[in-house]
Amino acid sequence: MQNIKNNKPLVKVIVLLICGGLVLSSVAAAIISITEPQPTEDPSAIYRSQLAQVETVIVQTEKSLEEKPGNVALLKQLGNAYYTAGQLQAALNEAEKSLESFAQALEPYGKVLEQEPDNVEVLVDRAVAAYASENNEIAQEDFEKAIAVAPNHAKARFNYGVFLYFGLAQPEEALAHWQKVVELNPEDEQELVATTKTWIKAVEAELAEQAAELEAETNEEDSAKTDAE
Repeated sequence: MQNIKNNKPLVKVIVLLICGGLVLSSVAAAIISITEPQPTEDPSAIYRSQLAQVETVIVQTEKSLEEKPGNVALLKQLGNAYYTAGQLQAALNEAEKSLESFAQALEPYGKVLEQEPDNVEVLVDRAVAAYASENNEIAQEDFEKAIAVAPNHAKARFNYGVFLYFGLAQPEEALAHWQKVVELNPEDEQELVATTKTWIKAVEAELAEQAAELEAETNEEDSAKTDAE
């Protein structure tokens, strides 16, 4: 897993699949569940079929919100639907559409947080949607608040680490949050813990390689200076 910082597709998969569990465990789960295509199936056809279902949900939910504009359940549903659309569009390599869908999720999630400011799942979902739509300030603010409200929320810690590493280029800070996930070791999140350990190992190896390269460069410069003298 060398040069992982430049592996944007891999980053997208990790962010969307790990955090997707939060969305799919809420209102959106009753509407559509994203399923991985079987080897004999056409992935694009499956994802487009699922995207069409989500787009129908978006239209229906927006109509319902015209009658009940402050309804928290409907606002969560709309945010989740846009979030899920972003996931599917990313799977279809429709980067611009995916970015737009994640950005559209921010408003309904924000309206939920106006009424439920300590809703950790919505904070994390909005943080990831913000990161996926290149709104890093919102992402950082929401991640920090989510962890302040629920310090032992493993997915919040994991995803904040991904954001810190890839979004803000802060590997040491990312490692600290990932190590906290391993320390928490939630029984119902063993797959997440295993993924976290993989990333810790990969990033530590990358940092060690960078340190070795820097040391080698320094030694070469020192040697060159000595020869010149």
